[in-house]
Amino acid sequence: MVDEKPASIPVGWPGENALVSAIRNTYLSFSERRDALCLSNPGTFENLNREVSRDVYLTNFMFTGLRAEWNKPLSQSMLSVENDLSGKDFTASLKGMNPSIIEGGLKGIIIASYLQSVTPGLALGLEAVWQRVAMNSSPEALLSYGARYMGSDWIASLQLQSEGPQGSGISSSYWRKLTDKVSVGTDLSLQFAPGLSGQGGLMGGGLQKEGSASAGAKYEFRASTFRAQVDSKGRSSCLLEKTILPAVRVTFAAEMDHLKVCR
Repeated sequence: MVDEKPASIPVGWPGENALVSAIRNTYLSFSERRDALCLSNPGTFENLNREVSRDVYLTNFMFTGLRAEWNKPLSQSMLSVENDLSGKDFTASLKGMNPSIIEGGLKGIIIASYLQSVTPGLALGLEAVWQRVAMNSSPEALLSYGARYMGSDWIASLQLQSEGPQGSGISSSYWRKLTDKVSVGTDLSLQFAPGLSGQGGLMGGGLQKEGSASAGAKYEFRASTFRAQVDSKGRSSCLLEKTILPAVRVTFAAEMDHLKVCR
């Protein structure tokens, strides 16, 4: 006697039908084409122009007088909750600062952003900000769009801020690596704000405009780093970091406001 085994039934998607099959095939085809582009992770939206703002420029390094740093992790005056989801070619981020619902509604600051690589060099994204200071105040929302393009030795970024309580604006940055030791960066921004009441506000067609431009350079030596920066408001600054020992570093900084000096 020969035992007959029951024919195996191929396992498919639950409830598979023509519509489900079409959606699955479309998704698989899209994924294959997406993988064929060899896209890389673009980073986060908040670091859209990180090479200029956080590496070349002096903003995060400048100080006046004597500076001392002391970390006290057990003392916190602000609650911050953050979660990042990083894929092969995208980054999604959700951040909450001082969120609370104990007063009968949501208040605090909520920031959500998404940045997606669409070509090996181009990434597009957006960021949404929602905030409410107190329950007796109206919530405010702001939406920003961003683009980042990376070449062989240069990176350009563009950010557009939609209409909000403080107006709208556009900013652009450009970073280039001249040599292995020298990199430069520029930043241009233009802000549009509604005029004050009785002084040509939105109903009267008035609009305040303010623009600024800045440029900086970074020089890396064997045991030191020198940064210099100038802007259209008449300020020039420089900073020198010198490593004396592996655990000892000395920083010298200087800044001059030429417009105040000439007044």
